[in-house]
Amino acid sequence: MTLATNAFTTYLAVGIKENVSNIINNVSPAETPFYSMVKKFAVTNRLYQWQTDTLNIPAANAQLEGDVVSVSASTATTMLTNRTQIAYKSMGVTDTARTVNDYGRADDYDYILMKRGKELKGDVELALLANKVQDAGSATTARACAGFLTFIKNVVNSSGTNLATGSSLLVIGSSTALVYSQISSAMTMAYSAGGSPTVLMTTPTLKRAFSGLAFSATPSTADVRYNLDSPKPAVAIGTVERWLSDFGTVDVMVNRQMSRQTGDSILSTSVFLIDPKYVRCGILQDVEVIPLAKRGLSDEAFIRCEFTLEVGSPDAHAVLIGQT
Repeated sequence: MTLATNAFTTYLAVGIKENVSNIINNVSPAETPFYSMVKKFAVTNRLYQWQTDTLNIPAANAQLEGDVVSVSASTATTMLTNRTQIAYKSMGVTDTARTVNDYGRADDYDYILMKRGKELKGDVELALLANKVQDAGSATTARACAGFLTFIKNVVNSSGTNLATGSSLLVIGSSTALVYSQISSAMTMAYSAGGSPTVLMTTPTLKRAFSGLAFSATPSTADVRYNLDSPKPAVAIGTVERWLSDFGTVDVMVNRQMSRQTGDSILSTSVFLIDPKYVRCGILQDVEVIPLAKRGLSDEAFIRCEFTLEVGSPDAHAVLIGQT
């Protein structure tokens, strides 16, 4: 092939119009399964308290006719506490950046603010689930909300005693491969204590491990979904999104934020069994965008919220930690 003599090519051209897509692709996960699932309610103090109680276990009860009744002793309720935590994300955009024409967005201010809002939700999701104790805070230390992991009484593969009061961290006994017997054991503990977990929440990697578990020799958890009753292409199934346990149906939910975070090795190896009736998110200050005062040639703002976690009954849930 030979280029025609004196032919003008695009390699020589000046002022070719750019061809840039008006779509900005962002594949980063933004969903917050736990925060979205739990009920929200208003709190009015940075210290939030709630009470739990239990019934005596069944016992033999046969009394004499005409007996003089002896009054039984009663026990007080148990008071649990948690602290509200303030979280915010800030941003700033220069006046010039807001004036120029951009591809894929009308205004950098609005676009970045939208990103910060999604990032804030991810931070709240992490705080609500984390292996983190509560901190009352001070003038120089930020208050901290205790995470769900520190409020669960039924823990499989932990080392030491779990107080389930939001004041002690969980410690992994040893890393272990996810097996059905341990999931069943955790479910049994929560159900025997009075809970009825309906959600299994875990990381993408452990979700695949769960789907691959053999509940019996044949079939496995993912072998059979339905029978074909007419000539049509078969579908290969390799997942389990609902588990019919001995104690009820459990929805299997993947939480990508649990594995995206890097600061909590226990959260990233956990499998939660959750009874949604006994966990709520308290809101002291709802999510709000607050513009900062103009102090130069830029527009600045932050988006903030203040929240806490209530685990109504620590016995109603269970968690497996240190799973691979």
